[in-house]
Amino acid sequence: MSYQMPPRFSRIYHIQVKAYKLTIMLSGVEPGTLISELKSDTLSAIKSDVAQGSLDIMNMDPPEIDVETEEDFELCRAVKERGKTTGKYEVLPSSKAVRDHGLAGWETLYLQFRDRSTGELKPITYTRPQLFDEEENAPAIRPVETPSTVNKGKRKADDIDEGISVDEEMDPI
Repeated sequence: MSYQMPPRFSRIYHIQVKAYKLTIMLSGVEPGTLISELKSDTLSAIKSDVAQGSLDIMNMDPPEIDVETEEDFELCRAVKERGKTTGKYEVLPSSKAVRDHGLAGWETLYLQFRDRSTGELKPITYTRPQLFDEEENAPAIRPVETPSTVNKGKRKADDIDEGISVDEEMDPI
């Protein structure tokens, strides 16, 4: 009896590209995909009919996105220290592949637009969409009860679910 190894699966990336309140989802990205190909896909998504007027969903005045070519923007990654973003971004070189940048499977990249007149990169602007409308109230959050410092030690029987005794919890088989 010969044992056959299961086929090896390559890693697939799902990359979110964000700017303002817009998110572009690039899924099924192979590890060998160049950043320049991601830029091409992003440009295609920005220029598509679906993206027209998509920024005003949350009653936001859509900013002027002056993008004609892939040279009008850069894809950037948030710099993290100890798992938290620092507010700084690094531009991903277009000539490198996705795997060369050490991107996670579900990575978020940001669009940094270029000023066409000067050629300089503009600051990254991304606004996290609100979970609730301004008219709706967010669900009330119950305050966490902190144990009093006076009653240290084991829990009392009253703290365990009331109405269930230890004998009733499990039926003998």
